[in-house]
Amino acid sequence: MRVEVIIAAGGIGRRFGKGQPKQFCLVEGKPILSWSIGRFEECVLVDRIILAVPGGMAKYTRQHVLSPFGYKKVKTVVEGGKERRDSVLQGLNMLETDTDTVLVHDGVRPIVSEELIRKVIQATQRWEAVVPGLPVRETMKEVGRDNLVSRTLDRKRIYLIQTPQGFKKDLICRAYAQVRKRGWQANDDAGLVEKLGAKVKMIPGEETNIKITSPQDLVVSELFLGDRI
Repeated sequence: MRVEVIIAAGGIGRRFGKGQPKQFCLVEGKPILSWSIGRFEECVLVDRIILAVPGGMAKYTRQHVLSPFGYKKVKTVVEGGKERRDSVLQGLNMLETDTDTVLVHDGVRPIVSEELIRKVIQATQRWEAVVPGLPVRETMKEVGRDNLVSRTLDRKRIYLIQTPQGFKKDLICRAYAQVRKRGWQANDDAGLVEKLGAKVKMIPGEETNIKITSPQDLVVSELFLGDRI
């Protein structure tokens, strides 16, 4: 079994308000993206890592994200496109022929544990597609025009989905072939394989596996990552 990881970090994140893409912001003196890479570098089940970064930032990534930390599993850095799916597609194009399992991870989820990575990989050996998720704890309502509630959703059936998401190589490549051919879109990579009719297995995610989308998330990440130094 060969496992490759595509870390999607091609976003610009203009709303983050830090003057640079958020994946390059420092937490405890280390870029967020470097923290994310390190989680997969530590997992013995991961063979290779592919980074997808914003256009024009491959050299910067090598100099400031990779070189200072001596990662050995990162085999290539590709420049992503306008949308996240463009970045993942560039990563898929770089997969080795002997790869069996592909993980796709958000570059701004730096607190993912080695244990969760391992569980996703192992579950993907039984299921073609695997996602980690957390049950929703609060009441969920669907809101329509004029902010009027149209219905209350059954929260027992709703989960917040995280990454890494795991896939058999053939399955995720077939899904992304339809992205190119038919312009398929989805909120995440699992959504694309769902369009193929594939079953997606959900396993328990982690409360700490947050996606950094705001400066407040950056503060929270500092608390967790500071303990890992």
